[in-house]
Amino acid sequence: MIGRSLLLAVAALVACGLAPSASAQDAGPAPDAGSAADTGGARDAGPAVDAGPGRDAGASDDAGASEDLPAADLLPEALRPRIEVTVTPSEGVVTGDLVTVSLSVDAAEGDEVGVPDQSFEPFEVLDHEATEEPPANGRARFRFQLQLLALEPGEHEVGPIRLRIVTADGTLGTVETDALAIEVGSVLGNEPDAQPKPPTEPVEVLEEDYTLAWVGGSLLVLILLAALMFLLARWWTRRERPPAPAPPPRPPWEIALEAFEALRRSLDPRLTSGEVVVWADELSDAARDYLGHRYEFDGLESTTDEVLSRLRTKKPTGIQVEEVAALLGDCDLVKFAKATPEKEQCEELLAAAFRIVRATTPGSFAERAPGAAAAAAPPPQSAEPPSPGSPS
Repeated sequence: MIGRSLLLAVAALVACGLAPSASAQDAGPAPDAGSAADTGGARDAGPAVDAGPGRDAGASDDAGASEDLPAADLLPEALRPRIEVTVTPSEGVVTGDLVTVSLSVDAAEGDEVGVPDQSFEPFEVLDHEATEEPPANGRARFRFQLQLLALEPGEHEVGPIRLRIVTADGTLGTVETDALAIEVGSVLGNEPDAQPKPPTEPVEVLEEDYTLAWVGGSLLVLILLAALMFLLARWWTRRERPPAPAPPPRPPWEIALEAFEALRRSLDPRLTSGEVVVWADELSDAARDYLGHRYEFDGLESTTDEVLSRLRTKKPTGIQVEEVAALLGDCDLVKFAKATPEKEQCEELLAAAFRIVRATTPGSFAERAPGAAAAAAPPPQSAEPPSPGSPS
């Protein structure tokens, strides 16, 4: 009896504890309570536009709600904004295409508009975008774009699309657009009984590979180029080269002055040894050779009269033909008459030879100023030639 009484008491206590819970579950969510929850959620989450279409801050409980909204959720007619809905493309849609649903909402300044979660079957929402323009003239404009993927062929309706609105004075409500009819065609619409193709046997495909041919050809070209370069270099090194040009001949006045200088240094030894005749002959030959090269004739093979005749034809500048005639005549007198001149006479002959050469040297003072030839002549008593830097 005692055990039975204890069991009855425990059962009574359990029944008393469960009764309030069951009654609350049976009551279900009241419309007013749901609206109050939505109101509080919307104010806590901020504007629905910032949250983006397809997800409203206070509408998470409406995702699976019925499309027939209670009258208490609908926004009063006076507070409803103007809504424009467009669908792109409006026709020619087939399965797998994207359909863009654009909503343009013109609401009063201070209102907040958002698109809560809702079903768009048989379309699938791939992307959404929400923008808000700055208020102007007491109105606010919101734009929403939904990217819907068509999954099933046939005639379907998009919407009515619900929008959650919070007015400037804090009134919370919902507005619905009209349903939009969209016809979705089938990709296989032309096939009455579309069936997959039967499996086929694999086909052996042979692809020609020319890699080795290209590599071999490239190596062959390189070898031929190397051989050609080798042969070209060998020919270049062994080719017959033209002889190097001879150095330019020395000016005749330099050769004559060197010869006269050598004769001046050998004058005393020749006088001592009695070779004055040979010395005079060498002086005459040096003068004849210079005059021949200077005025383009063979002076060594010409007689004294021929040399003088050529000089009269050339009309040399800086000297007189009579000066050359006197020098060559005195040398011929020593050479052929065997006259023995004194040292002073030999020095006078040498000085005259120096003066003739320097007076006819191109660019010399005597050649530039013919009237100064007599003034530029060295004194006859000295056979010492003037220094190279002094004017002739």
